[in-house]
Amino acid sequence: MRNAMNAQIWTWKHPDFLAVSATHGTAHLALYDDAIWSKYGFAKMLKDKFKCNVFIAQPKAAGDKPSDDEAPEGVFSPADNSVTVLQRRGAMFLACHNEVWELTRMLHKKGINPDKLSHPQMAAEFTNHLIPGAVLTPGVVGTIPELQLAGYQYIK
Repeated sequence: MRNAMNAQIWTWKHPDFLAVSATHGTAHLALYDDAIWSKYGFAKMLKDKFKCNVFIAQPKAAGDKPSDDEAPEGVFSPADNSVTVLQRRGAMFLACHNEVWELTRMLHKKGINPDKLSHPQMAAEFTNHLIPGAVLTPGVVGTIPELQLAGYQYIK
């Protein structure tokens, strides 16, 4: 997304370019806050590859000057890549209601349910712990055609 935004804005001169992430599958874990990560043991689920939601961390480069748009480690470089940084630049991250239900159903079945919530209660809790700015959709796959009808293009 960062690369697409940089190319569209700086190279092709489309300052109104909007990148939208149809976030699903395991990538959806990036859209939950650290409270949910901790409570439901996502780090363990991911074999401790990530101890917390590193995808929402503020990289050091986020504090660099935006005017230095060609700095190899600056605000538009791979060194400044996270969900929250991309959101600040205008990217949208769509959260999938179906994915919330599928993930919570799986956790429920595995007995990973510290508060002994019902499945609907757990799904509601997860929905309430999406990161700020994430847009909850009924289903990402069903939302993509709606975006296309509004003029967006779907690019993998």
